[in-house]
Amino acid sequence: MKLQGVMAASAALLAVSMSFAAPPTFSKEEQRLRKAVDDAEMCFHFAGEFNGDGSAHDKEVARQQRQHCGKEGQQLVLRAYRKNPQDTRLYPAVLRLDGLIPGLTLPAAEKARLCAVAKTELACP
Repeated sequence: MKLQGVMAASAALLAVSMSFAAPPTFSKEEQRLRKAVDDAEMCFHFAGEFNGDGSAHDKEVARQQRQHCGKEGQQLVLRAYRKNPQDTRLYPAVLRLDGLIPGLTLPAAEKARLCAVAKTELACP
């Protein structure tokens, strides 16, 4: 019985430690792509911060959006994903860009596939 308890505790500890996964790694040649992935996360974050009341907060959010929501970076992420749809490092960024970019709406089956791997709570149901 003791062994089962120890194994259950070990499994729980492993599950918790895996939930704090390290950020995806990109090679030296992929630093533009890494920045674009990071920017997609920040763009998604700031999209939820906008109040629409013209306040100083809104002005700061708008400034941050101009910095992080550039079309060039977003297109770089999407091109990389289309070139290699199995690259799981891109899944959170693609999910966050879904609906933020005019004309980009992932099909439900594709979104479910990405969500099953990425587990991006805010972008996945």
